[in-house]
Amino acid sequence: MALVLGGKVVTFDEAVGVLDDASVYIPDTTTGRNATVEAVVTAGDPEPAGYEAARRVRTEGVIYPGLIDLHNHLAYNCRSLWVAPRTEPYTSRDQWPRATTYSAEITRPAVALGTAAAKAVLKFAEVKAGVGGTTSIQGSPATTRPYEGWLLRNIELETFGTGRDVIYQSVMNQDVEGLGAYATHMEEGAAFIYHLAEGTRPELLREFEDLEAAGCVRDRLIAIHASALRREEFARWGPVGGSVVWSPFSNLWLYRDTTDVVAAADEGLTICLGSDWGPSGTKNVLGELKVAHLWNEARMGRAFTDEQLCRMVTSNPGDTLARAWGPRIGRIQAGLQADLMVTTDRRPDVYENLIWSNEHHVRMVIVGGRPFYGNRSLMDAAGVDDLEPIVVSGVERAISLIDPTVKDADVTWTEVVTQIQGVLAQPVEAVARALDVPRGEPSLRLIPDMPGGEIALDAGAVRDLEPATMPALDTLAHDAAFFDRLSVERAPILDGLLDNLRSYFD
Repeated sequence: MALVLGGKVVTFDEAVGVLDDASVYIPDTTTGRNATVEAVVTAGDPEPAGYEAARRVRTEGVIYPGLIDLHNHLAYNCRSLWVAPRTEPYTSRDQWPRATTYSAEITRPAVALGTAAAKAVLKFAEVKAGVGGTTSIQGSPATTRPYEGWLLRNIELETFGTGRDVIYQSVMNQDVEGLGAYATHMEEGAAFIYHLAEGTRPELLREFEDLEAAGCVRDRLIAIHASALRREEFARWGPVGGSVVWSPFSNLWLYRDTTDVVAAADEGLTICLGSDWGPSGTKNVLGELKVAHLWNEARMGRAFTDEQLCRMVTSNPGDTLARAWGPRIGRIQAGLQADLMVTTDRRPDVYENLIWSNEHHVRMVIVGGRPFYGNRSLMDAAGVDDLEPIVVSGVERAISLIDPTVKDADVTWTEVVTQIQGVLAQPVEAVARALDVPRGEPSLRLIPDMPGGEIALDAGAVRDLEPATMPALDTLAHDAAFFDRLSVERAPILDGLLDNLRSYFD
């Protein structure tokens, strides 16, 4: 059935801007996740034909494009922040995976969960992102069999029905020869997402030099972190275009420093945001937007306007991916995907409103025309079936995870939580059951994509995943427990740099 969503509309379309009272017209909400916007019409203007029987949802809020998280690692997001066993910052990303507690506290729990409750882990991670307005996310783990149950738009695997993969990624560093294959993909029109020069050590500049030698410094290069790069490197890259994905919270948590995004933007590169992962990141990219705003105010002399910061989670990543996909997401515009989020209307400036909105203020989230989360009244008005209650930031909302047309979209929210809690309570027994399966179609297991995650490929017995210190299941929203971990006493590497972050969530 067609859907008409009404409210204040922030299009991020430069020709249209902000419409104080308008409606977004979506022709069909039953076509999986690829329904597109047909029109955005200001109140009082004629509506397109064919909407006489449409579901009409008056949001009484602000409608934004769905947020895009261009850097994540979904397999690890059942847990919250990991406190490293040291007081001084790391200088490169090859150090903290060697910490004495890293394997037991991060890698092995993630592998155990991904072995015994793979669907539930993916669903939990997507819901955790989605309640913050995320509709597209990067960083899915490899799986032991094809998986089709994605709730959000999964950036590496999304083909929009074409069956053609055009987004490649590598978490691990590649040598010049290995990078050559990605250069070829980019020549053929694909994009390459690459973890680049993460840390502060000058030796990390060699990674950029290897990219240059391999012919990968192009407009379709999407560099995650790039925190060791200087203006000199950005100036060499900027003239051809490209994008930097900034994860300020994770950088500060591990390195007490972050990317010189002002220099990168000055040299012509597109800046996007990513929330990274549970062990060292914010819970969703809406939270990361607040870190960017805080850092911009406190340390970058307000180099970016509020609108420019908001574009880092909407039109900037949309334009970045458009270099391979063509225009698909990031704006509310006819012909683009109907990926939308709705917040309460709390502040007159719509960009300030988004920055200061948190999970408590997210009223509805839609992917490809399909509402999956929001206020019960809005979800009912949209005609969403299979609704379950879910409590987020102390408020009851409604969620719909079941889609009978999609294989693997068959786990309810209650089952998600129950299955994960079961593994956390009895990991040895749960993993043993998962490994003891009859021959035939392989069971679904996750291969986490961070250092150490490769042990999932060889795990054939419970002893291969021990010792593991199972964490408590994380909460969905930024809460007091999250902010308590930011204190100087509990997070000496951070050294109080984000003491004011809590104020964004009051």
